[in-house]
Amino acid sequence: MATMLNDKIPGLVATLESSRAVARKKYTVLLSIGVPCFLVGVVLAALITILHWSDDGALFFIPVFLVVPSLFLMGAAAIVKHNYSSNAYSLLLNTVDSTLFPAARKDPNRGMVLNVLLKPGFFALPDRYYGKNYKSATYEGISFEQAGYDLQRRERHTDSKGNTYYTYETYAKGTMYRFAYERNFAAVVKVLEKSGIISFGSGGLKKVETEYIAFNKKFQVLTSDETLVFYLLTPQIQEKILDLEAKFKGRFYMAFIGNELYIAVNDSDASIVIPFKQTITADNLTPIVECLAIPAVFITLLGLNKNKFEADAGTKPVIV
Repeated sequence: MATMLNDKIPGLVATLESSRAVARKKYTVLLSIGVPCFLVGVVLAALITILHWSDDGALFFIPVFLVVPSLFLMGAAAIVKHNYSSNAYSLLLNTVDSTLFPAARKDPNRGMVLNVLLKPGFFALPDRYYGKNYKSATYEGISFEQAGYDLQRRERHTDSKGNTYYTYETYAKGTMYRFAYERNFAAVVKVLEKSGIISFGSGGLKKVETEYIAFNKKFQVLTSDETLVFYLLTPQIQEKILDLEAKFKGRFYMAFIGNELYIAVNDSDASIVIPFKQTITADNLTPIVECLAIPAVFITLLGLNKNKFEADAGTKPVIV
């Protein structure tokens, strides 16, 4: 991450820990009253029913008196936690964007154009597509766009009476990143996490293994130019890709196509969990900030802003 963003981590830790402590206290108080009242009310209702303590049902007002308010208290606790998480996420995202991508254009209600999303061939054509949280900006001279995606296919079902009905099932959900650099390699190199490539065909591309055993175990590499694989995926870059993949809970797909880099992180939302029970520290906050700053992390670690990706790279020494 950029030094400016690293410098803001201590302030973010202090602000969020203060908010977390207040929210956590309210949450605990509400649950400490709500949960026991709910349990006592349920037990009383069961005893009244089983032991026939009240044939006319008059005593049921007692468990009702306990259970109904307890549900409100537990609901209030859930709202406190949700508001904290939402406000914390907004603070972190706004801090990252204002520091690294001050000129970013954002639209929470749209995603990438579907043709762009499908261009790298990571996913099959959906029957229904939802996009959200679109953002485009420039970092270190490299332009990028990103957006959340939810791809669904129409599934046919038949119930026990033989009636047919249809549902839409999500088969891919996460965040797609697209970067544009000056140099056009006029070839394709795909890096696909092996645990998620059942639906992938080679698409006429050749399978290539690198000399890095750990990388080969984790990823499958497909290319139209074997020489380009070893030019782009140096051992240092392979190690960085493994490091990037480890930051996410979902599957990781990557494709260099001409003068563009596509990266999809399936189930990327699961990678961002802001601590609520635990004390917030620089150690557990930094990975979250890195996830929100992923475009800058990709550009820096993969060297998209280095000589290798410039239009006249062939006339300059390569800096990895």
